Amino acid sequence: MTGTATTRLTNQPGRTIVSARGNHFVVDSPAPLGGPNEELTPIDLLLGARATCGTFVCESVAQERGIPLHGVTVTAAGDFDPRGLCGAKEINPRMQGFRVRLVLSGPSEEQGAALAEAFRQRCPVYTTFVRAAPIELEVEVQPG
Repeated sequence: MTGTATTRLTNQPGRTIVSARGNHFVVDSPAPLGGPNEELTPIDLLLGARATCGTFVCESVAQERGIPLHGVTVTAAGDFDPRGLCGAKEINPRMQGFRVRLVLSGPSEEQGAALAEAFRQRCPVYTTFVRAAPIELEVEVQPG
């Protein structure tokens, strides 16, 4: 399977239209790069992809294994130095580290640990980025 997304500039500086699988959405450049910063930025999309993929993996694995799952909240955060983004050559612009918080409602502690492990093993976004920078994964299981 191959995923594809295409972007094109709009008439407004720092704004692009993204198209993927017949869907379209607006992405803005952040303010330090002269963008309007009114829509999601590329970093928002990157972190959102990690959180969304984790949510879907947990949902799917819970269904496969008959694990009760009443709610999933995944929060993804990433650390970077915006000076690198703005052209400071001595600053590496890449993400330096990631944190993911997985809050599960319904499963037991053991089932929650199994869902977290499935997230680590089966999420293509997680497995791609774990090789790029360290990921701290925090799991909280709440009563259903």
